[in-house]
Amino acid sequence: MDAELVVAVVGTVGTLLGLGVAWRQLRAHGRAQPPDPAPNVPEPYGSSVHPPSLPPRPVRGRDELLGTLRKRVRRPRGGILVLTGPGGVGKSTVATALAEWARQDRHRGRERSVWWVSAGDPDSLAAGLVSVARRAGAQRADLEALAAGSTDAADRFWDVLRRAPAGWLLVLDEADDPHVLTRPGWLRPVQNGLIVVTTRHTGADAWGGNATLLPVPLLDEKAGALVLTDLAPGAGETGAARELARRLGGFPLTLTLAGTHLGSGVARRATFTAFRSLLDTPLTHGWPGDPGPAEAPRATVTLTWEISLDALDRQGVPEARTLLRLLSCYLPGAPVPREVIDTGVPALAALAGAEPAVERALRGLVDVGLLAADQEPDGGAGLTVHPVVADISRLHLGPLRNPGDDPEGAGDGRIPAAAAELLIAAIGRLRMDQPADWHHYRRLAPHLGALHRTAAGRLDPPLLAALADATADAARAADRDGAHRSAARLCLTGLEHSTPLGPDHPAVLALQHQRAWQICFQGDGPEAETLYRQVYAARRRVLGEAHPDTLASRHELAWIAACQGRWAEAEDAYRQVLAARETVCGHDAPDTLTTAHELAWAMANQGRYTEAATALGRIHEDRRRVLGVDHPQTLASRHELAWVRGMDGGRAEAEALYREVLRARRQVLGESHPETLTTRHELAWTLAALGRIAEAERISRSVLALRRRVLGEEHPDTVATLRALETLRRGEPFEARHVV
Repeated sequence: MDAELVVAVVGTVGTLLGLGVAWRQLRAHGRAQPPDPAPNVPEPYGSSVHPPSLPPRPVRGRDELLGTLRKRVRRPRGGILVLTGPGGVGKSTVATALAEWARQDRHRGRERSVWWVSAGDPDSLAAGLVSVARRAGAQRADLEALAAGSTDAADRFWDVLRRAPAGWLLVLDEADDPHVLTRPGWLRPVQNGLIVVTTRHTGADAWGGNATLLPVPLLDEKAGALVLTDLAPGAGETGAARELARRLGGFPLTLTLAGTHLGSGVARRATFTAFRSLLDTPLTHGWPGDPGPAEAPRATVTLTWEISLDALDRQGVPEARTLLRLLSCYLPGAPVPREVIDTGVPALAALAGAEPAVERALRGLVDVGLLAADQEPDGGAGLTVHPVVADISRLHLGPLRNPGDDPEGAGDGRIPAAAAELLIAAIGRLRMDQPADWHHYRRLAPHLGALHRTAAGRLDPPLLAALADATADAARAADRDGAHRSAARLCLTGLEHSTPLGPDHPAVLALQHQRAWQICFQGDGPEAETLYRQVYAARRRVLGEAHPDTLASRHELAWIAACQGRWAEAEDAYRQVLAARETVCGHDAPDTLTTAHELAWAMANQGRYTEAATALGRIHEDRRRVLGVDHPQTLASRHELAWVRGMDGGRAEAEALYREVLRARRQVLGESHPETLTTRHELAWTLAALGRIAEAERISRSVLALRRRVLGEEHPDTVATLRALETLRRGEPFEARHVV
């Protein structure tokens, strides 16, 4: 069989076959709860650091390779080992066997630390590394900086691992795009442990001079036959098993799928000879179209699981094929949260029927090894498709559309449409302003990005618009969570794949609106203002002056003016927006209260502290009543009131308020969230004004270090703290000005 078996795909959390996870986990429809009450330091969903479990059978044909790897675990020598090979060759299985051996191999009288991380995309990688750092003894500030994607996240991570007890093993699985690891500096040799990477990328230059590439070969007939007989011991003699292994080309994935099928009880004739005959028999759903010579190897691979799907079809479970292709629209190899597969969504019900039919189909896919049911660290359940299976399953979805294509010639879009509707519905059940929901946005974000790449080109315009809107919501939630790099990736991916809607479509404008906020947050006010004005003009033209989205753009234009010191202009604009929002949205609407809050901020920055304090006190009480005492926006009003009191000479009252807000923000947002750092920065300002320069300097040094890590050296907040620290070192207090 041709070694170029599959096209490149993103990562997997390990082999999906023979995991033996209890089916009851699949029935957990309810939303999983965050595992750690400390926000912004999650035990990330879908990125367990525990290696996948090996099935209770030997790993065949890998003795020599595993021997080499075991020697390197015991003598790391600061290198990096890269297991390379095409999809389905068993790289993850080899790594899993190594991880299991390393876990049991005692080092200096104790078990080794063994960690496993999916490296298929930046978000999954970053989430997994948070979990590794937690277990390696990282401090809370380290974990929060990693979760937020700080500029020195890689430096912090490797500092933690260098301090970890020697003898650890870190597996970075399915790193098919080397840049995901190498550009941010996530791949560094260290002396006290071993890094093993699995990848389809075979170029040595991509991994650096410290990497050693170890190709994972195909299995010979003898080893292939053993794989088959391990899985289906009653399916025939050794000679028949060897014949089937030869026909399947020595790929462990195809061998395992064939053996699992024969041992699962779904096969009509459960023999090696019968299965080999089926490979030469046209199936109802084989390779789409007539495979040419270059496609023949992958067409053969497809047959190994289409045989299983046909068998499930004969047993009255035709929905299995549909669900497999639907799940293939999401990020391959990463668990899809079980609650996404919601039979209450009409598109899924139309495709796969009611809940009992969906449950039978999912159970059947697990039984034949095409789907893994994974229990995640937070207690939720996830459904995972092997990247090779996902790649080829998507070929059945029909061709991608181009603008202007005849929809009737673009293939059956029901499956990608259902995949989109399910994810949109899952995101729609969340609230972007609730910190408790940010964990769930993080679970869905990798699949949202993948869905744009796999399904957006197959969706009708209304559904593509809904997907873009969901992406804008997820990006906004990520920004509120402090995960600004993830938020920017979501916005840029959404904009890239929403071009068929046109530049003035409301969903595209929502993405542009959030992108403008991100640009301003990074300190480029003029560029952000230009983009906001473009969005406002388009929204006014398309939606009308009184539409809530148009008012949102007007509000942000007032904010941009304030950010650039045009306070009178900002105040006038805020007053106009406030009057409009009170009419359109209501006096107690969160957006109305946000405008009122920022109007008070603009007044305070013009020296009208008493007027601003009165307004902020009223807004704080309104937010307590409407949103809750510890809602981030309620805390923002309390913080603003502290600043105004401090500016008006009430330093002692300001200190007490700042400490109150700081305690709450640490609990709700985390130590390294940008808003928490703003509170600490201004607490230092208050202390300096009270003459406690040394205490203020100590706090400012800590804030500077965190802002450098979380926001970057050039961010305006980082620069402000650096200047404040320089002033404090001269024994002088400093000014505090902030952006709301």
